[in-house]
Amino acid sequence: MVVRLNPVEFAKAMMKKKKQLIPTPIVLDNGIAGIVYGYYEGEDLYYLDRLDVDVSKKEALRKMNVMELRQEIALKIKIFVANSNLNKNF
Repeated sequence: MVVRLNPVEFAKAMMKKKKQLIPTPIVLDNGIAGIVYGYYEGEDLYYLDRLDVDVSKKEALRKMNVMELRQEIALKIKIFVANSNLNKNF
């Protein structure tokens, strides 16, 4: 399962559970690349629903529709997890 967390939820979980952060690089369909941070709890990936990008890309990211951005991040994270699980089986 993949679980999206907002910044407050993510910070509370990290302070309470002290999990190892997993940086996941993703590239949006518009070419902006960045990092999404998450952690595993068992087989489940919990991730921060924000994309950390280079300073030069922050303005372009701000201009994007927030809901579309979150949906794209969620899709890319789910693809990452699915590929990771496939690789475990080989």
